[in-house]
Amino acid sequence: MLKEVIKTLKNSQRIGISFHTSPDGDSLGSSLALLQILRELKKEAYIICKESIPETFNFLPFNAEIEKNITEPLDNTDCIVVLDCGNVERINGNIDLNNDKYIVLNVDHHKSNEEYGKINYVNSEAAAVGEIIYDIMEQLKVTLNKSIATCIYTSLLTDTGSFRHSNTTSKTHNIAGKLISTGFDFSQIHRIIFDNKSLNRIKLYGKIIEDLEVTNNGKIAFINAKKSYFEELNLEDGDTSDLLTFGMKINTVEVVALFKENDDILKVSLRSKQYVDVREIAESYGGGGHIRAAGFASDKPLEQLKNELILKIESYKDERI
Repeated sequence: MLKEVIKTLKNSQRIGISFHTSPDGDSLGSSLALLQILRELKKEAYIICKESIPETFNFLPFNAEIEKNITEPLDNTDCIVVLDCGNVERINGNIDLNNDKYIVLNVDHHKSNEEYGKINYVNSEAAAVGEIIYDIMEQLKVTLNKSIATCIYTSLLTDTGSFRHSNTTSKTHNIAGKLISTGFDFSQIHRIIFDNKSLNRIKLYGKIIEDLEVTNNGKIAFINAKKSYFEELNLEDGDTSDLLTFGMKINTVEVVALFKENDDILKVSLRSKQYVDVREIAESYGGGGHIRAAGFASDKPLEQLKNELILKIESYKDERI
């Protein structure tokens, strides 16, 4: 229950905040919003992260807090809040879940969450963790300001695909309206996130489109984000969600699968439009996510994975779930 989360935050003084590896707009926006909310209450809040913030999100208020290279809980920490992270392996810090010196709060919106915290709050109806942070802010009676609003809006904007995905609800829009009323430049945030690509990133799109494979009467699109592409163009191979959009734009496609090389494994991102539950498919490989957006990792060969995914996707009938 959210009550337990609120009670623990109120009773804690030094609080660490972490999120999943390869952080995106939801994890970064929600964590930096929570950081500010807790500091408004005079809490000693700090960020635990092993990675640098992606350049796209350098506009976020307090983004420098992520660059402090704190990779594990500080001494005398009372509580660790892990946001937007469905499983232990993806926590972006060295956190001992068995350490009884601090309480681990697991706050998420992924239905497949493993509930690894001492206290778990998983609201799969929330469009983004930013929605949950907004609720926490209200229950803690912290006044919304432009800086907090910028962070929560970024969370909502990125995890709903500019409010286009089916996880967007009337609550999402209501919250967004209240955030915008603080006066930040929301159109500038749109431009920074979605219309702010380097020349080499655009060249990468060309390679991705050239290699894009469509099969099963145009129903399935496969995208192979080869490591060599990123190396050739001197690009980081972090967030690749923008590459998925090229498959999703094809009118006949229902499911897009993106494969990204990562050492000896393949990271697979799945998206669907209307009736295939890609979370269910991802869970069959030990992954998770949402009905329309999910992912997993596998050490199987690429062609074998493709063939298996085709069989799983074809088992779904067009019933518009």
